[in-house]
Amino acid sequence: MSARGDEGFPKGRRLRTRREFVAAQQSGVRVHTPHFVLVLAVGPKAEARSRLGVTVTRRVGGAVQRNRCKRLVREAFRLDAELVPSGIDLLVVAKDGAPTLTLADVQAEWTRVRSTLQRRARELLAARAAPT
Repeated sequence: MSARGDEGFPKGRRLRTRREFVAAQQSGVRVHTPHFVLVLAVGPKAEARSRLGVTVTRRVGGAVQRNRCKRLVREAFRLDAELVPSGIDLLVVAKDGAPTLTLADVQAEWTRVRSTLQRRARELLAARAAPT
């Protein structure tokens, strides 16, 4: 067990394969912020905890900046368990300027769009539950 206890970010909470990323991109709804595009998509199981995927392209910066950006996004997601409900996958695509942000900046940016994220997530979950 790690020294951080249950504060880690286990593999089950991540989008890991290209197939999962592509599916989220194609079927998801987008919410734009100044430094991120947040893509909400229906996860594989309705009762499963929300999962996170992060995409940071070379346009954003070098490897150090890209990795820093990914760490910030993962930590912001981990700290805000109520950002998106269970059964929803969140794909975060970083834009230019994202690596210059602090954790507080990322959290503040996401807080500004929280109501939009939650409304869109509820719509996705309702569409999943609706009989076809």
